Amino acid sequence: MTETTHLSLEVDQLVDARPETVYRLLTEPELYARWFGPAGSVVTVESMDVRLGGRLGLSIAIPAADLTVGIEGFYEVIEPPTRLVHTWRSLDEELVTSVTFTLEPQGEGTRLVVTHRGFVDPVDLESNQGGWHDHLATLAERAVELERSLS
Repeated sequence: MTETTHLSLEVDQLVDARPETVYRLLTEPELYARWFGPAGSVVTVESMDVRLGGRLGLSIAIPAADLTVGIEGFYEVIEPPTRLVHTWRSLDEELVTSVTFTLEPQGEGTRLVVTHRGFVDPVDLESNQGGWHDHLATLAERAVELERSLS
């Protein structure tokens, strides 16, 4: 019998915006497309049905690599503005993982923790760890911009 160990990563980001603002970036298609994806990519949110069992569908075009990646997930937990959980699967792979966003008020801002569980390959885990760090740094910038536009 073969035993598979599931690996997970956690990325912690302080954001200078209220949890409600950060939550919008996670749940509104036009805002999500502004922070997710590698530098130079174009993200199209094909589906974002934020309800239990609702579908998340993304297309990420990466011109520098002449590559387009499709992502699909389904929402499992929705607790605005503190928690959001959905599955995550690249359309060219079988592996289904889980992404949890936890938002905690931190003074005038938000502590955002992303936990991505279910990896079986350490190389994939490391690649995703770097990706989430980059994505969340961009999300933090966009959250500040959004918060300023609301004042």
